[in-house]
Amino acid sequence: MECRLIRPESLENALEERERFGSEAMPIAGGQSLLVMLRNKLISPTALIDLEGLAELRGIKSGRDGMAIGAMTTFYTLLSSPEVKGTIPILAQAATLVSSTAIRNLGTIGGNLCHNELGADLPPALLALNAEVELRSRRGTRTIPLAEFFRDYFETAVEPDELVCQVTVPKLARGSAGVYLKQAVTPEHLAIVGVAAVVVPDGMSDGGVSEVRLGLGGVAPVPFRAAKAEAMLRGAVVTDDVIREAAEAAAAEAEPVTDAHASGQYRRKMVSVFVRRAIAGALGQMEWH
Repeated sequence: MECRLIRPESLENALEERERFGSEAMPIAGGQSLLVMLRNKLISPTALIDLEGLAELRGIKSGRDGMAIGAMTTFYTLLSSPEVKGTIPILAQAATLVSSTAIRNLGTIGGNLCHNELGADLPPALLALNAEVELRSRRGTRTIPLAEFFRDYFETAVEPDELVCQVTVPKLARGSAGVYLKQAVTPEHLAIVGVAAVVVPDGMSDGGVSEVRLGLGGVAPVPFRAAKAEAMLRGAVVTDDVIREAAEAAAAEAEPVTDAHASGQYRRKMVSVFVRRAIAGALGQMEWH
């Protein structure tokens, strides 16, 4: 079946085409994942809606309440942006660890989230940052927490007539710090285990922690927040023993698969190891006031 390439001249035009074709068409951003699926005949859309020329979907804007990142913003832009590195460095760090230079140059934040591949690097960091996703269609605009965006393997909350337009990251409390760590077969591979930890100080005393947010990837059908582990750390005196117990709780929350790269048992064990390392790394970066 022949696949048409549609190049809309504006976001409104893209939404019109999205509505017109529905599930028979797919948006294409950087194409780093979609073209592989097309080549291997895993998908057969009637049309591709090319978002490359839509300036409305690019760029990073900082405001009083946080940062808005256009869906067509590339990994390279994220890792090289002074705004991102200065305000939410964990996101720049995660972008740095994405696959190869070629993919970082072309791949986009929106495409990465919509593809929802097991072991992707950005989702754990964005989950720990309490990010939200803005979805638009001709019916209107809706914003949902990233924690509700991922539905199943390669499945998200995006409706057939919608486009992901931007990702918003709320402003972090003063003194907060975050770390993203991954274990992979090689640096260019997807994460066998990916762990993001964001530590928020309580603002009242040196060493006091209000909350620790933990985003996990590669160890369940979708990226997720380790809610039980977070509850154990909320408002606690974060000692080595507390971190160890929380890390074990996070490992218990995982639903790891066994594949050619690692067994489910190994992945679960590494969740505990990498949660401990990520929390310790974030605590080491804290600016106590």
